[in-house]
Amino acid sequence: MKIHVKSKYIIFPVNPKLPDKHISFLQNGKEVYYLDVKLDNISPCFEAYADVTRFIGTELDLNISPEMDIIWRESNTIDIPDLYHEPMRPQVHFSTKNGWNNDPNGMIFLDGVYHMFYQHNPCDPTWGNMHWGHAVSRDLLHWEEKEIALFPDQFGTMFSGSAVLDSKNITGFSKNDTPPVLLYYTAAGTPYTQCLAYSCDGLKTIQKYDGNPIIPYIIGRNRDPKVVWCEELNSYLLALYLSDDRYLLFTSNNMINWQILQEIILEGDNECPDLYCMKNDNGERRWVFIGAHDRYLVGEFKEGKFVPTQPVQTLHFGSSGYAAQSFSNLPEGRNIRVSWMRWNHISEKNFSQQMGIPVDLSLKTYNGIEYLCATPVPEIQTLFQNTKEYSNIVLDGVNTVFFPVSTDAQLIRLEADLSSKAQLTLGWFGRKMVLDMAKNKLSLQESAGPLSITKNKLDVTILIDRCSVEIFADGGRIYFADSNPSTVCDFNIPQITLYADRPCVVNALEIHALNPIWE
Repeated sequence: MKIHVKSKYIIFPVNPKLPDKHISFLQNGKEVYYLDVKLDNISPCFEAYADVTRFIGTELDLNISPEMDIIWRESNTIDIPDLYHEPMRPQVHFSTKNGWNNDPNGMIFLDGVYHMFYQHNPCDPTWGNMHWGHAVSRDLLHWEEKEIALFPDQFGTMFSGSAVLDSKNITGFSKNDTPPVLLYYTAAGTPYTQCLAYSCDGLKTIQKYDGNPIIPYIIGRNRDPKVVWCEELNSYLLALYLSDDRYLLFTSNNMINWQILQEIILEGDNECPDLYCMKNDNGERRWVFIGAHDRYLVGEFKEGKFVPTQPVQTLHFGSSGYAAQSFSNLPEGRNIRVSWMRWNHISEKNFSQQMGIPVDLSLKTYNGIEYLCATPVPEIQTLFQNTKEYSNIVLDGVNTVFFPVSTDAQLIRLEADLSSKAQLTLGWFGRKMVLDMAKNKLSLQESAGPLSITKNKLDVTILIDRCSVEIFADGGRIYFADSNPSTVCDFNIPQITLYADRPCVVNALEIHALNPIWE
């Protein structure tokens, strides 16, 4: 089939329950793009938007295997009716317009704009066909989805990676005064290799490096390169996942050629390494090495190697927070990250998955251990509406206290005295979690973990969206993210509830309704 490309998107009818058909786009007999799409002319329930902007004005041959007739249309926009008003659309968390998103990639701050790339399937609300999607924001909350940044190629589909500013143009890619932005990613072909793309115009356009791959296959499904500058080594570092709980660190002086520095074992974790430098609460310089499951090491670089200064710790205890990545090129003193907040068994017709709320990171010391802490970015206060504040709420151990709220996303802050040893139940829109002060245990449906590490007081912030909840406890030392059928809000029950199994006092309660981030 021949198509003369006139519009930005070629749109195919899809049924996610059918087998994949392989669509090969050819130009002058050469494959220039490919997708696996569950094509269905008869009973489609989804539309796949294939971005063919780069082919406008040219003619493409489409080959489909197994062979079948195909109905298609063109559009210059993602013209989905009621976009951003779907029943399960998160109201304060990023989600892609159409298709699937998972791991955040290539997080970088440039000229006042936060750039977030992410794993993206434009052809199905399930995983597959990995591209790099791209969204931008000036406040970490309101995101504008841009064109797809990286497409599958001869080396494979586009898996996770990172971005860094080549501020001194040591790669020589830039021929003007704009320093290049380098995007490192895994090409998930046979085998997996590490590749490089770059932009010399502030990420308006992106091209792949002609010398790819820059790191050949090593072992297993080696993947997810994270690149940072290391002052102690006067070199760039690249962290790469190998297999099991094994990672590698590489060094480079030109950001293209990489040499192995050392292997790191991150017990109980795998995939998606992140590596960043920050100061602890005593102003001392530390490095954090963390994996996809939020197991982390705090350490230093000594004698040319990363040396942990304490045993591995855990930040996340929920079922949904995964593969978080931090922004590069931020102003000194701020570390911000975003995680993929996995939806478990939740479905929506035209999209799936969401990102966690962006969080500020800090290191706080308690009993000689340095804990990584995550708290929602203060920018979230710009979404506050209809704030209600209460103090010294007396719970008698028998009756439930009710607080009526609007059917919006909500941010709740709660403080109480742990010495009461009460089992406190907090509910929202028909859902609930249990704060057991006697057992120092927080239970959220299938998830459970410590309520407090310091045991000074009960201190929790709860962020509730349409189908998810994020909890930040004990100054951010403990983080829960859950998104599953048991966290979907029932807006027929517009209330927050408090109950305790014995008399106790809640010292402070704040309830903030949140304005939606979508127009």
